[in-house]
Amino acid sequence: MWASRRNETADSGATRQHYDALAPDYDAQANQACKRAYAELLARVAPDAQRILEIGAGSGMLLAQRSAPLRVACDLSFAMLAARKGDGGVQRVTADAQRLPFRDASFDLAFSVNLLEHVPDPQRVAGEASRLLMPGGTFLGITPNGNVAWLLELLERLHLKLPEGPHRFLTYDEMAALKGEAFELLECRRFIACPAGPPTFVRWVDARLRRGRGSGLFHYVLLRKRR
Repeated sequence: MWASRRNETADSGATRQHYDALAPDYDAQANQACKRAYAELLARVAPDAQRILEIGAGSGMLLAQRSAPLRVACDLSFAMLAARKGDGGVQRVTADAQRLPFRDASFDLAFSVNLLEHVPDPQRVAGEASRLLMPGGTFLGITPNGNVAWLLELLERLHLKLPEGPHRFLTYDEMAALKGEAFELLECRRFIACPAGPPTFVRWVDARLRRGRGSGLFHYVLLRKRR
Protein backbone atom coordinates (compact mmCIF):
# COMPACT_ATOMS: atom_id res chain seq x y z
CA MET A 1 0.00 0.00 0.00
CA TRP A 2 1.29 3.41 -0.96
CA ALA A 3 0.28 6.89 0.16
CA SER A 4 1.90 10.25 -0.36
CA ARG A 5 1.97 13.66 1.27
CA ARG A 6 4.41 16.27 0.02
CA ASN A 7 4.80 19.51 2.01
CA GLU A 8 8.50 20.27 2.22
CA THR A 9 10.67 22.99 3.63
CA ALA A 10 13.80 24.00 1.69
CA ASP A 11 15.88 21.86 4.05
CA SER A 12 13.70 18.78 3.66
CA GLY A 13 13.77 19.17 -0.12
CA ALA A 14 17.57 19.04 -0.13
CA THR A 15 17.53 16.00 2.13
CA ARG A 16 15.06 14.23 -0.14
CA GLN A 17 17.23 14.87 -3.20
CA HIS A 18 20.31 13.56 -1.38
CA TYR A 19 18.64 10.28 -0.44
CA ASP A 20 16.88 9.87 -3.78
CA ALA A 21 20.36 9.69 -5.33
CA LEU A 22 21.61 7.14 -2.78
CA ALA A 23 18.49 4.96 -2.80
CA PRO A 24 19.50 2.13 -5.20
CA ASP A 25 22.51 1.00 -3.14
CA TYR A 26 21.91 2.54 0.27
CA ASP A 27 20.86 -0.51 2.27
CA ALA A 28 23.52 -2.74 0.73
CA GLN A 29 26.24 -0.25 1.69
CA ALA A 30 24.97 0.42 5.21
CA ASN A 31 27.12 -0.78 8.12
CA GLN A 32 26.16 -4.35 9.04
CA ALA A 33 27.19 -4.08 12.71
CA CYS A 34 25.00 -1.00 13.10
CA LYS A 35 22.04 -2.69 11.43
CA ARG A 36 22.31 -5.63 13.84
CA ALA A 37 22.56 -3.33 16.84
CA TYR A 38 19.49 -1.34 15.76
CA ALA A 39 17.45 -4.53 15.32
CA GLU A 40 18.50 -5.93 18.70
CA LEU A 41 17.68 -2.67 20.48
CA LEU A 42 14.28 -2.42 18.81
CA ALA A 43 13.41 -6.02 19.71
CA ARG A 44 14.40 -5.42 23.33
CA VAL A 45 12.49 -2.21 23.98
CA ALA A 46 9.18 -3.12 22.32
CA PRO A 47 8.91 -6.88 21.76
CA ASP A 48 5.10 -6.97 21.71
CA ALA A 49 4.21 -3.85 19.69
CA GLN A 50 1.25 -4.43 17.40
CA ARG A 51 0.99 -1.14 15.48
CA ILE A 52 4.41 0.11 14.45
CA LEU A 53 5.46 3.25 12.58
CA GLU A 54 9.03 3.74 11.35
CA ILE A 55 9.69 7.42 10.66
CA GLY A 56 12.42 7.92 8.07
CA ALA A 57 12.35 4.23 7.18
CA GLY A 58 14.27 4.56 3.92
CA SER A 59 15.21 1.25 2.33
CA GLY A 60 16.04 -0.55 5.59
CA MET A 61 14.51 -3.84 6.67
CA LEU A 62 13.87 -3.34 10.39
CA LEU A 63 10.10 -3.49 9.92
CA ALA A 64 10.38 -6.66 7.87
CA GLN A 65 11.85 -8.37 10.94
CA ARG A 66 8.73 -7.67 13.00
CA SER A 67 5.49 -9.66 12.90
CA ALA A 68 3.10 -6.92 14.04
CA PRO A 69 -0.28 -6.78 12.24
CA LEU A 70 0.27 -3.11 11.30
CA ARG A 71 3.68 -1.96 10.07
CA VAL A 72 4.09 1.38 8.31
CA ALA A 73 7.31 2.62 6.68
CA CYS A 74 7.28 6.39 6.26
CA ASP A 75 9.96 8.40 4.46
CA LEU A 76 10.40 11.72 2.67
CA SER A 77 12.07 9.97 -0.28
CA PHE A 78 9.82 7.96 -2.60
CA ALA A 79 12.95 6.48 -4.18
CA MET A 80 14.16 5.11 -0.83
CA LEU A 81 10.82 3.46 -0.13
CA ALA A 82 10.70 2.04 -3.66
CA ALA A 83 14.12 0.44 -3.07
CA ARG A 84 12.74 -1.67 -0.21
CA LYS A 85 12.75 -5.39 -1.00
CA GLY A 86 11.26 -8.39 0.77
CA ASP A 87 9.06 -6.50 3.22
CA GLY A 88 5.66 -7.89 2.27
CA GLY A 89 2.85 -6.58 4.41
CA VAL A 90 4.61 -3.29 5.21
CA GLN A 91 2.66 -0.22 4.12
CA ARG A 92 4.73 2.60 2.60
CA VAL A 93 3.94 6.30 2.97
CA THR A 94 5.88 9.29 1.66
CA ALA A 95 5.65 12.24 4.05
CA ASP A 96 7.68 14.80 5.99
CA ALA A 97 8.52 13.55 9.49
CA GLN A 98 7.44 16.91 10.93
CA ARG A 99 3.92 16.65 9.43
CA LEU A 100 2.76 13.05 9.39
CA PRO A 101 -0.56 12.09 7.77
CA PHE A 102 -1.87 9.72 10.45
CA ARG A 103 -4.63 9.98 13.01
CA ASP A 104 -3.97 10.59 16.69
CA ALA A 105 -3.17 7.50 18.79
CA SER A 106 -2.77 5.26 15.72
CA PHE A 107 0.34 3.37 16.92
CA ASP A 108 1.82 1.81 20.04
CA LEU A 109 5.42 2.08 18.80
CA ALA A 110 7.10 4.74 16.68
CA PHE A 111 10.81 4.72 15.97
CA SER A 112 13.39 6.45 13.83
CA VAL A 113 16.93 5.49 12.86
CA ASN A 114 19.36 8.15 11.62
CA LEU A 115 16.56 10.62 10.93
CA LEU A 116 16.63 13.25 13.67
CA GLU A 117 19.90 14.76 12.44
CA HIS A 118 18.29 15.56 9.07
CA VAL A 119 15.16 17.46 10.13
CA PRO A 120 15.08 21.22 10.78
CA ASP A 121 13.29 20.74 14.13
CA PRO A 122 13.76 17.36 15.89
CA GLN A 123 11.41 18.47 18.65
CA ARG A 124 8.59 18.64 16.11
CA VAL A 125 9.26 15.01 15.17
CA ALA A 126 9.00 14.05 18.84
CA GLY A 127 5.79 16.06 19.03
CA GLU A 128 4.36 14.20 16.05
CA ALA A 129 5.36 10.90 17.64
CA SER A 130 3.53 11.83 20.85
CA ARG A 131 0.41 12.74 18.86
CA LEU A 132 0.43 9.47 16.93
CA LEU A 133 1.11 7.21 19.90
CA MET A 134 -1.55 5.82 22.18
CA PRO A 135 -1.08 6.60 25.91
CA GLY A 136 1.74 4.39 27.19
CA GLY A 137 3.14 4.02 23.66
CA THR A 138 6.86 4.04 23.00
CA PHE A 139 9.11 6.24 20.88
CA LEU A 140 12.68 5.13 20.11
CA GLY A 141 15.01 7.57 18.37
CA ILE A 142 18.49 6.48 17.22
CA THR A 143 20.96 8.96 15.76
CA PRO A 144 24.71 9.57 15.42
CA ASN A 145 26.38 10.87 18.58
CA GLY A 146 26.74 14.64 18.16
CA ASN A 147 29.22 14.78 21.03
CA VAL A 148 31.76 13.17 18.69
CA ALA A 149 30.68 15.00 15.53
CA TRP A 150 34.33 15.65 14.62
CA LEU A 151 34.97 11.90 14.48
CA LEU A 152 31.84 11.20 12.42
CA GLU A 153 32.83 13.88 9.92
CA LEU A 154 36.35 12.42 9.71
CA LEU A 155 34.97 8.93 9.03
CA GLU A 156 32.84 10.34 6.24
CA ARG A 157 35.81 12.14 4.66
CA LEU A 158 37.73 8.86 4.77
CA HIS A 159 34.76 7.12 3.07
CA LEU A 160 34.28 4.85 6.08
CA LYS A 161 30.61 5.81 6.45
CA LEU A 162 27.82 6.77 4.09
CA PRO A 163 27.55 10.50 3.28
CA GLU A 164 25.09 12.31 5.51
CA GLY A 165 23.86 15.08 3.23
CA PRO A 166 22.20 18.04 5.03
CA HIS A 167 22.42 17.37 8.76
CA ARG A 168 23.14 18.58 12.28
CA PHE A 169 24.12 15.90 14.78
CA LEU A 170 22.31 16.03 18.13
CA THR A 171 24.20 15.94 21.43
CA TYR A 172 23.30 13.62 24.29
CA ASP A 173 21.56 16.43 26.18
CA GLU A 174 19.52 17.38 23.11
CA MET A 175 18.39 13.78 22.73
CA ALA A 176 17.30 13.58 26.38
CA ALA A 177 15.43 16.89 26.02
CA LEU A 178 13.18 15.42 23.31
CA LYS A 179 10.94 14.04 26.06
CA GLY A 180 9.31 17.46 26.49
CA GLU A 181 6.07 17.40 28.48
CA ALA A 182 4.38 14.54 26.63
CA PHE A 183 6.87 11.77 27.41
CA GLU A 184 8.61 10.03 30.27
CA LEU A 185 12.32 9.43 29.69
CA LEU A 186 13.07 5.72 30.04
CA GLU A 187 16.60 5.53 28.62
CA CYS A 188 19.13 7.77 26.92
CA ARG A 189 22.42 6.05 26.16
CA ARG A 190 25.33 5.91 23.78
CA PHE A 191 26.12 2.65 22.00
CA ILE A 192 27.90 1.02 19.04
CA ALA A 193 31.41 1.80 20.24
CA CYS A 194 32.84 -0.71 17.77
CA PRO A 195 30.97 -0.57 14.42
CA ALA A 196 33.07 -3.27 12.72
CA GLY A 197 33.99 -6.88 13.33
CA PRO A 198 32.26 -10.17 14.22
CA PRO A 199 28.87 -9.73 15.97
CA THR A 200 30.10 -11.37 19.19
CA PHE A 201 33.05 -8.98 19.45
CA VAL A 202 30.92 -5.91 18.68
CA ARG A 203 28.46 -6.88 21.45
CA TRP A 204 31.32 -7.63 23.86
CA VAL A 205 32.80 -4.16 23.42
CA ASP A 206 29.44 -2.44 23.88
CA ALA A 207 28.66 -4.49 27.00
CA ARG A 208 31.86 -3.28 28.65
CA LEU A 209 31.23 0.38 27.86
CA ARG A 210 27.58 0.45 28.97
CA ARG A 211 27.99 2.09 32.36
CA GLY A 212 26.43 5.51 32.91
CA ARG A 213 25.71 7.22 29.61
CA GLY A 214 27.65 4.57 27.74
CA SER A 215 30.06 5.16 24.89
CA GLY A 216 29.78 4.93 21.13
CA LEU A 217 29.35 6.57 17.75
CA PHE A 218 25.56 6.55 18.15
CA HIS A 219 23.07 7.22 20.89
CA TYR A 220 19.39 6.58 21.42
CA VAL A 221 16.50 7.94 23.44
CA LEU A 222 13.63 5.76 24.63
CA LEU A 223 10.47 7.62 25.61
CA ARG A 224 7.04 6.55 26.87
CA LYS A 225 3.98 8.67 26.23
CA ARG A 226 2.38 9.79 29.48
CA ARG A 227 -1.03 8.31 30.26
